[in-house]
Amino acid sequence: MLKEQNGVCFLCNSLPNKKLLAVDHCHKTNKVRKLLCSNCNTALGLFKDDINVLNKAISYLKENQ
Repeated sequence: MLKEQNGVCFLCNSLPNKKLLAVDHCHKTNKVRKLLCSNCNTALGLFKDDINVLNKAISYLKENQ
């Protein structure tokens, strides 16, 4: 998976700093998804993987640039 992603976070394409990339997984199914940096992994966790909230956040950012 690390090789597939060229060693970078799947979402933001950043190289990991001091921490390694996190193995992200679905909390409902425990299915492994992708490797994420700590910021992206934390963000998804704070949004509780809720697609509706994430879409609302996207709309909010688009409207308030």
